[in-house]
Amino acid sequence: MLHFPTKKFYNFQGVKQIAKLVKLAKREKVDIIHTFFEKSDVMGWLTARLAGIPVWITSWRDLGFKRKKIYKKIFKLTAKNCSMCVANCYAIKKEVIERENLPDEKIVVIHNGLDISQYAGPLNGNYLRTELHLKHDVPIVGMIADINFEIKGHRFFIEAAKRILAQAPNVEFILVGDGALRQQYEKLSEELGVRQKIHFLGKRGDIPVILSSIKVSVLCSTSEGFSNVILESMAAGKAVVATNIGGNPELVTDDVTGFLVPPADSKALANAIINLLHEPNKAVMMGAEGRKIVRERFTIEAMIKSYENLYQSLSSEDRCRMNKP
Repeated sequence: MLHFPTKKFYNFQGVKQIAKLVKLAKREKVDIIHTFFEKSDVMGWLTARLAGIPVWITSWRDLGFKRKKIYKKIFKLTAKNCSMCVANCYAIKKEVIERENLPDEKIVVIHNGLDISQYAGPLNGNYLRTELHLKHDVPIVGMIADINFEIKGHRFFIEAAKRILAQAPNVEFILVGDGALRQQYEKLSEELGVRQKIHFLGKRGDIPVILSSIKVSVLCSTSEGFSNVILESMAAGKAVVATNIGGNPELVTDDVTGFLVPPADSKALANAIINLLHEPNKAVMMGAEGRKIVRERFTIEAMIKSYENLYQSLSSEDRCRMNKP
């Protein structure tokens, strides 16, 4: 694996890295360059043009909430040169068509895949309970999300926790992830009087174990592409409560693998979670259905096969163009 660290593509160091990429592409006679995220889009487009790479594939993996204006302008100029754009869900494909005027036939959807092997065997669900000093019969509701952006909806999770505790005071809540807004949400949980019931666990490397410990997995974003956290939760056999936005409905089937609720609605969020806490058998059945769906449709092997098919089809098209008189 080669690494070309680049902070800015428009300074001397960035130009130098692009030159290295062009040299490498020419030496290796690269046929396809596939880029992910804004900076690599610019560098990849330039490399393709300068090295004569026939196929450039770009990618969109969110609804553009972080995309800077400069990159939006650049993409509008360069998009006509891409052979294909890969969106990781149909919601993003729709967004790219509407916002960037990229034609439908130039966008292919390839969903994220998950390595399900780490969820194949039994996991120690009591590990987290021991760490938090919780009894085995205490229900845990959890959300896994970085705490860097308000769009992840931590506020609504905390507000929902207050509503839930009014009806089920024995429930405990965990937030996995870290970021610039953590202190803000810790303060909010104190102001709402639920700080002792919400455990901020920070960044963790034992997500499968954590998921095995919880009753309900929550994702209450107000903007979302195709969530790996939902994939992981389903693979772990957990019912999911998620907001009805972005790619979430492509994973969570309402009242089948979990519940979909309106975004920025802590009351609806709380009601859906309470429903599952009050009907544990229903939650188990939803979790089992979610696990089945991940194993059938969203494995890493299925994702790799889709990418291989895409690369082969574009390579074949390029050869046909070159052989035309």
